[in-house]
Amino acid sequence: MDREAAIASAVFFPRPDMPFGASAPGAWDHLFEVEETIRLRLRVFPAEVTAPDILFFHGNGETARDYDPAAEPYRALPASVWAGEYRGYGPSTGAPSVETFLRDAHKTLDEVLTLREAQERRGPLVVMGRSLGSAPAIDLAARRADDLDGVIIESGFARIVPLLEICGVPAQQYGVTEQWGPRNLEKMRSVSLPLLILHAEDDQIIPIADADLLNEAAQDPDRAFVRIPRAGHNDIQLQAGAAYFEHIGRLLTRVRALHAEKRG
Repeated sequence: MDREAAIASAVFFPRPDMPFGASAPGAWDHLFEVEETIRLRLRVFPAEVTAPDILFFHGNGETARDYDPAAEPYRALPASVWAGEYRGYGPSTGAPSVETFLRDAHKTLDEVLTLREAQERRGPLVVMGRSLGSAPAIDLAARRADDLDGVIIESGFARIVPLLEICGVPAQQYGVTEQWGPRNLEKMRSVSLPLLILHAEDDQIIPIADADLLNEAAQDPDRAFVRIPRAGHNDIQLQAGAAYFEHIGRLLTRVRALHAEKRG
């Protein structure tokens, strides 16, 4: 296996939707084109039109439909969730790469902005990324701050080289440097949006030291960094319980107030 194939196989684990049960009430899918023959999905879990909207980028080996069980807790905040997809995941077509999944995130945001305008949704817009999804979320927070009101990073990584090494890819042997990857830590240094970072203390895949680095780099003086005890990478929401959504709710309360001030 050559270098690019080895790295891609470690970074991306696309899969179709799995039949985990009944769909979330009111959820709907929207497919849109990012380039010829390539269509991505947005799975939307709507709340009322005045509620905040969260553009959510999921983790690896997941699809947007996996978040159907979380639809009701988000709606209760209240917040609508627009779960983005990557190429090859769920019903989305194409094959993922580091370059395309960051570029596609901007087109996903553009699509959400268009749909929000058509639906006359006027609440704040927050970007959220879990694990792999921290890369598009941080990229948008750094580059598209004028279109956003806040950012949430859950189980995010700071540097790609240590992550590849943990995943069994000899990145340094392959000559991979941080400039090859999404450069989360570098970009976070320019993120000044209201920020919430959630991370499991016992994360075995992305150590909590990565969250420490991202927190130290961020420019929001009132940012919140929440360490979830007795939790790992894949059970952070379960172990945090109601507190997980309470912390998100606090960030949304803050951005709603700032959004109202900005709108005058």
